[in-house]
Amino acid sequence: MIYITLTGMARHVIKELLAARVRTVEIRSPNNFFALLSVQPGDKIFLTDSSAPDVVPGTGGIITSIRALQTITHRTVQSSEDFFEEREAQAARVQLQLVAMGRVRRVASIEPNSPLMLDVDEVKYCDAR
Repeated sequence: MIYITLTGMARHVIKELLAARVRTVEIRSPNNFFALLSVQPGDKIFLTDSSAPDVVPGTGGIITSIRALQTITHRTVQSSEDFFEEREAQAARVQLQLVAMGRVRRVASIEPNSPLMLDVDEVKYCDAR
């Protein structure tokens, strides 16, 4: 099945999802942030600790379901007598629920300015490789 993919996820996040089955993650990476703009609660996505250029057939990860999704803005203000500086950064907070382990079959789409789409097979524990 073809899934939108979040890449470069920290290994401890994936391990916590495997252990607890539900986890809320804040996404600040631009590629992953824009990928999350394309999904809704209830959709399934694929997570991997590999970076986008390193994803090849056979790359492992997890298939998760989105339980909740929220876009947030962080605002930072710095000032002194001589200057005033304001910065904004957007992030997405997403609550994920573990569905299954997965393995990449093929890269379906890796176009600029669009989310990474991967054809992923669900891995059963009895599958050997």
